[in-house]
Amino acid sequence: MRKLLILGVLTFLAVAPGKAQDYPKGEVAGNYTFVRINPGGGASGQNCHGGGGSAAWNANSYLGVVGEFSGCKVTGLPSGSPSLTAVTYLFGPRLTYRTAGKLAPFGEFLFGGARFSGGGTSDNAFSMAIGGGADYKMTHSVAIRLVQFDYLYTKFNEGTGLPQHQNNFRIQAGVVFHFGGR
Repeated sequence: MRKLLILGVLTFLAVAPGKAQDYPKGEVAGNYTFVRINPGGGASGQNCHGGGGSAAWNANSYLGVVGEFSGCKVTGLPSGSPSLTAVTYLFGPRLTYRTAGKLAPFGEFLFGGARFSGGGTSDNAFSMAIGGGADYKMTHSVAIRLVQFDYLYTKFNEGTGLPQHQNNFRIQAGVVFHFGGR
C-alpha cells in the first residue's frame, strides 16, 4: 500500500506541471513540401516539389497523434518525358517540447502509404517518415512551421519495375493553426 501511495504521489507530481501548461488541443497545418527521391538501383535522384497538410490532436502538452497528407510533382525530367507525381498519407505519434517560450520543437514517427504515378501507370507502397522540426508561435492560434526534416522510406512490392526500397529525404515549411487550447 505504501509503494502504491508513493507511486501515486510521484505520478501526480509528474503530470501536474504538464496540465498547467498552455497547449492546443488540435492543430491544422498547410505546408510546402520538397522531397528528394532516391530510387536506388543506379538511378539518379529526382527533386519533387509540392504541398500538403496535416491535422493533429494533442492528448497533453507533449504527446499528440497526427495525420499527414502530401503530394509533389517530379521536376527536372527530360523534355517529352511523362510527368511523375508522388503522394504520401502517413499517421502516427508526435512528441512536442513546449516551453514558456515561442519555439516548440517536435519529433514524430509516421507510417502509412505512398502512391507514385506517371506515364499511365501507378503503384502503391508502404511508407514511413521519421523526423522532426520546430514551430514558432506567432499568436495564440497561429504558428509558423519553420522547418520539418524527415527521412522518408518507401517499400514497393516485387514485380513493379521500381526498386523495392527507397531512402528519400523530405523537408517542409508552412503555417500551423491551433485551436481548443487554454
